[in-house]
Amino acid sequence: MRPINTHMKHTTGERGMQRYFFWFLLASLSVFFAEVTVASYLYPYFTPWGIISLLSLYGLHTLVLAGIVYRFGKPRFETLYLAGILFGLYEAYITKVVWNPEWDSFLKIGGVGIFEVLVVVLFWHPFMSFIIPVGVAELLTSGRKILPDIVLRHPYITAALLGIVESSNAPTPLHSFLSTFSSSAFLIILIYLWLGRFKGGHHDMKGLLPTSKELNPLFIALLAYYIIFGSLLRREALPEVSAQAPIWLLYAATFFLLYRALKKSQKEEDTVPLKCQPGLKRLTTLAGIFTLFAVIFTSIKTFVLPQLGVAIILVLWAFASVVAVVSFARSAGWALKS
Repeated sequence: MRPINTHMKHTTGERGMQRYFFWFLLASLSVFFAEVTVASYLYPYFTPWGIISLLSLYGLHTLVLAGIVYRFGKPRFETLYLAGILFGLYEAYITKVVWNPEWDSFLKIGGVGIFEVLVVVLFWHPFMSFIIPVGVAELLTSGRKILPDIVLRHPYITAALLGIVESSNAPTPLHSFLSTFSSSAFLIILIYLWLGRFKGGHHDMKGLLPTSKELNPLFIALLAYYIIFGSLLRREALPEVSAQAPIWLLYAATFFLLYRALKKSQKEEDTVPLKCQPGLKRLTTLAGIFTLFAVIFTSIKTFVLPQLGVAIILVLWAFASVVAVVSFARSAGWALKS
């Protein structure tokens, strides 16, 4: 009878728990930056819909796309941004926002909302749902520099601006406080466990992400998510084929550019780790600034200047549209350059 190596089994089990906890942390980061910072969904970690729907949606997208970027290329702005566009395109066949948003679309061409594509698909999801969460996760593991320079240089200003953005959609100051405080506290607890219980602060993130074999079932689960939720949510908002065709072209162009970018990135050198991981004290301070500015500006909007929310959204959409065009042009140019 062959002896059982209990130490090896224990080590393997601990490693598996560590990786799965990291997957949950990464999914939670994506939900926080994509949903909480704009008060799109106030309590994603504490409601059945948030847990079943949002964590699954953002978690599957983030794990599959990050897994592809890290396994078949290298994480640099262009590869992450193009993968983030594929993330953002769920706003087509799941939510149908690019065709028929739940607000008045400012400009449509061929049945497609131009600013919805620019802001939601080409800006918000690539940055807030994908690049920022992946960048924060890198700081909490290897310390590799993925986050945009402006965020790394000015974290407190970034936290304040996110609080102001949150106020644009928050219904009341109390809701703003409860949402930002509870969600931030939930994330800080996860990070505390990650850095303490799981000792996750000194790992190569590639080894924590899904392997090539693990990507297959995750991709199937993501595809099933599209089929189920795409057929259940707002089926009446799905337009005719003529309006869907431009989105097919965007899908095709993004897949092609991402393929080129991944192949090209394989020849690039790895980014140098920053060797400065954010401590819990600093993260708590950033969370406090985020919550404080969210509550202050929601109070101003509620009691003093009702038009403030609309003004913030207009400024955000104008800024996002410019950044989207520049980012797409930069990424496409780099991917196509021989």
